[in-house]
Amino acid sequence: MAMFAHYLISSFRSQRHSLLAAVAALSSPFPPIILLKLSRLCTTTDDKDNSTSYPEAENTCPVSEFLLNECCFCQSELSAILKARPSLVATRSAHTAQQAVQLLRDSGFTKQQVRKTITRNPSIITFNADRQLKPKIEFMKALGLPAQDLGNVITNGSRLMCSSLEKTLRPNIQYFQNLFGSEADVSHIFKSAPLILLKRNGPEYWENKLKHLTSFGLLEDDIKELVRRHPLILSASMDKVQKNMDFLMHTAGLPAKFLFSYPQSVSCYSLERRIKPRYKVLSALSAMQPSKRPPSLLSALILGEHKFLKKYVQCSPHAKKLLEMYNGKPALF
Repeated sequence: MAMFAHYLISSFRSQRHSLLAAVAALSSPFPPIILLKLSRLCTTTDDKDNSTSYPEAENTCPVSEFLLNECCFCQSELSAILKARPSLVATRSAHTAQQAVQLLRDSGFTKQQVRKTITRNPSIITFNADRQLKPKIEFMKALGLPAQDLGNVITNGSRLMCSSLEKTLRPNIQYFQNLFGSEADVSHIFKSAPLILLKRNGPEYWENKLKHLTSFGLLEDDIKELVRRHPLILSASMDKVQKNMDFLMHTAGLPAKFLFSYPQSVSCYSLERRIKPRYKVLSALSAMQPSKRPPSLLSALILGEHKFLKKYVQCSPHAKKLLEMYNGKPALF
């Protein structure tokens, strides 16, 4: 029985290229999606050394041909796009994609920015250029973003093009315009943290965040300056901010204004995986060398793990015990 099954599989595999060639030779009404499905049907589960789909089947659709031939996408980029948006294979016309790409080019996007934007968010080439994309681009241009910055903003925050202009982008931008009173500061948020502008009900959410920051003794003007310098503080959960601030202020003894120089210590760093282990190591070093100036916790926090260990752990005669402490194990000196 096993030999018979193997014979059937081998026979089927030997004929699959002929089957695909025969179907490909047929003219419409067979859409490209049929070829793609047949190519996947003809790929057996034990044929792991070969591709699970045929590039020639995927490349026969108009959108694929446009991206490969006119936008200079490579095959791997195209495969990633079609994996994210498989419905593109069944599209009979590349007109919508062509219009979207042309709009990006006309808006000052470089070839690389066009490719990155589409690769990161393939939905963009399914949107109507005049009705869905152009109003958002014009809105961003009105904020004073030059062409190069606009390309970078949309490349790094391509999901902006999927959000509602009237329900999300416009009210969120208006909130920051009212907060700062400066178009330049709003443009800075676009460039440094575009994805926070996608927040639904953003103004209400951010107002609660600002009120929470006042609980640490920061003044209103201080908080505005903090948000201006580091907009990502608004994307951190209040629970994370509370726990990190409690530890850094009450355990490490830092004043609240450390946030101005090291805001990432609250918004980005993990209390359990980064802040506490490094604090323990530095406290141990200070106890071992009481005559020396204690090392700065904030300066230590911004170092990558390799640099931190090299600077504070590996050079110590107690390196083994410090490393155990760093990894959460009790260590006696």
